[in-house]
Amino acid sequence: MKYTEKVKQIDWLAYNVVQLKVSKPADFQYSAGDAVEIKVEDQEPGPFTMTNLPDEDHLEFVIRIYKDHQGKTEAISKLKAGDQISFTAPFNTFKPKKRAVFLAGGTGITPFIAVIRAMQKAGELDDCLLLFSNKTRKDLFMEDELNEMLGQQYDNVITQDKEDPDYYGNIDEDYLKKRIEDLTRPMLVCGPPAFNEAMEKALKNIGVKEALIDLGS
Repeated sequence: MKYTEKVKQIDWLAYNVVQLKVSKPADFQYSAGDAVEIKVEDQEPGPFTMTNLPDEDHLEFVIRIYKDHQGKTEAISKLKAGDQISFTAPFNTFKPKKRAVFLAGGTGITPFIAVIRAMQKAGELDDCLLLFSNKTRKDLFMEDELNEMLGQQYDNVITQDKEDPDYYGNIDEDYLKKRIEDLTRPMLVCGPPAFNEAMEKALKNIGVKEALIDLGS
């Protein structure tokens, strides 16, 4: 690990999602969409994306907690201000792309948060679209900010709770055809492996060229 810094703040955004703020090293430079490997205590390190913009004086991460795994995310959930964590130098996952369609499954949205914030700041968000898939309403987070930034270009897609007004089930070819008229737009996809595979297959089936589908690096 290249850096060791103190936790500044940790807040719960949903019943299983925390926002972690960490002191930013003086020589730490990154771009929107970059990530680091974080290590807490004796846990194995794991990749997490910075969700705030690079010009801020701290690093921010949004992390889903899996307490039943008794692993790194549970250890992160127990952190408090003043605790130390270690992390690597940054590496890129996604880059801002004009006219992008963001397809996010659960906390797969985290690489997109800083990208969307950066694009809004640059005035480049008007032609973008976010499709955000979650099992239930309680799994949602940052809904108000996403609505404010994207408005009608932001869809919540609920996959399991049939009573929810945003219920649809899993995003499929019909949904994509309804929401994406221009198939020459960049398609940025991030979520669990099954989500990524399903989205890649569906996008190709509706006519999106493989070169336009970005699954991150």
